[in-house]
Amino acid sequence: MGLALMQVLVSQGASVAIVSRSGEALETAVNTVSLNLRDNVFCVVADVRDEEQVKAGITQVVEKYGRIDILINCAGVSQRKPYPIAEMEFGEFKRIMDTNVDGTLLVTREVLKEMKRLNSGYIINILSTGAFKVGAGGAAYSASKFAARAITEALIADCRGSGIRVTSISPGPVNTNIWSHKAEPVPEERKAKMLQGSDIAQIVTFLLNTGDNVHIDNITVEPWRSIYK
Repeated sequence: MGLALMQVLVSQGASVAIVSRSGEALETAVNTVSLNLRDNVFCVVADVRDEEQVKAGITQVVEKYGRIDILINCAGVSQRKPYPIAEMEFGEFKRIMDTNVDGTLLVTREVLKEMKRLNSGYIINILSTGAFKVGAGGAAYSASKFAARAITEALIADCRGSGIRVTSISPGPVNTNIWSHKAEPVPEERKAKMLQGSDIAQIVTFLLNTGDNVHIDNITVEPWRSIYK
């Protein structure tokens, strides 16, 4: 999803900073961009779960560009398999919460400090339909997304009336590499029916092109075709 967002924003003339724990993943991402646009991508190696790495990473971005106008929080992990509460592995629960909640909070907090300097900016948090409803065995993932939703709603209240806008996008299943970590492989034909990263990028583009006085608190989007048929 982050890859699709980077590609679209760079193609539209934006200077983009991309963040990952993996320098190799960042290099691979940059190599998907046209040669003449690669100078518009700035790579930051940082773990969003680590407060000091997040602070250092945001400092690098500000030093590079002088400001941050847009933040898209799309780092996320999911459950490897359904976990009924009685069988929940705490380590698995914490792994999901660390990225989906702590990561969202830490990055948002540091970027918001910069946006407040200029009283302008747009923060978009990628949530999930799991932030609104919980399926059997999905407590860990939904708990993380409910919490990220709470952070987003509090942020909207905090920024109301300022030059900083906040929106969440809550997609159903999206075909990303998150499915490669499942305990049981997901069939390719099912992934083909999911939302694609490019679909989310189109929605982000729409949001960024709305007027400064327009506020959309959340966009829920799901695949039109059933992925279970």
